Order: sequence, then structure tokens, then C-alpha cells
Amino acid sequence: MNKGLSPKEEVVLLKKVSEGSEEAFKELYDLTHKRVYFYLYRLLRDKALVEDILVETFTEVWKGADKYKGKSQVITWMMGISRNLAMNELRKVKGHENIDDFPDLTNGSMPDPEKFDRQRFIKEAILRLSKKHREILDLAFFHEMTYQEISEILAIPVNTVKTRIFYAKGALREIMGRIGVGRNEL
Repeated sequence: MNKGLSPKEEVVLLKKVSEGSEEAFKELYDLTHKRVYFYLYRLLRDKALVEDILVETFTEVWKGADKYKGKSQVITWMMGISRNLAMNELRKVKGHENIDDFPDLTNGSMPDPEKFDRQRFIKEAILRLSKKHREILDLAFFHEMTYQEISEILAIPVNTVKTRIFYAKGALREIMGRIGVGRNEL
């Protein structure tokens, strides 16, 4: 959750939240809201929707802190809540991209190498990934979660996490090649 708090301290903080401590809730929010927001944003890419789900996530954390069972880290539990809320919202929206769909990875246009720096190339490539691949790489690399934590959030076996990461990396390499960035250029 925060490099400054140990997992035990995180649990103590959540316990205080379950007892109704608004101060502990504010501290928990301050420590976690950016990670949850960016996870949701990379998943949904809709600022207004992300903000709504972020509020819903922390409402659920406030109301359900006593339901935390301690089987995972606090942030893993919270990310699972946010993901479930996001997936529920996506199911409501007609015409949304199915998370299991793999879009055509080529869109026919090549970015101008003079215009983009490395971060923009990487961002462009990641945005071209399917939601399933984008989400798994986001959790593994941007949130630095373990395979076990990702498994818990996505409710899939650890071996499936490993397989998805393997294929997501391959898809990312392929996209990077298509937009003109080689391995040694990053």
C-alpha cells in the first residue's frame, strides 16, 4: 500500500476504520486513493466513470472494513473491490469492449518518431493492448503486485496470471515493433 507502512500496520489501520475511525479512514484514503484511481483509469479510460467508481470503492471499504479477512494485503483487497465495481459498470454499458476480446493490434497509422518520446511510445503501445492484457500488465508492473495478489484480484489461478503476463508481454513487444520501437531502443 505504502512503502512506509508494514502489512501489519495496514491491517491495524483498516481495523480502526472498521471501528468507525474517520481519521484512520482519511489516512487509508490518502495512502491508497492514487493507486486505485490509476488502476481504474488504465482499465476504464473514462475520468468521470473512474471518479464515480473510486467513490464507490471507498464507500464499500468504509462500510465493509470489518469484512476484511486478512488473506491478502489491504491494497489487494481494495483493488479487488474496485475491479468488481468496474466490471459491474462495464456490464451495464451497452456496446462496451468485452474484456476477453482481442482488438486488431494494427490500426494502420504509425506515430511520428520525432514527435514521441519513449514514455509516449510505451503508453501508445499499452493502450493498443486488449483490456485483459492491459489490466494484467498494469497490476504486475505499475502496481508491483505479486502473481498471488493478481490472482486474488482477478479471481483466476496463479498459473493463468503467469500465462496472461507472458502473452501480454508478447503482444506488447509485437505492438512496439509495429510502431517502430525495438527492444534496444527502450
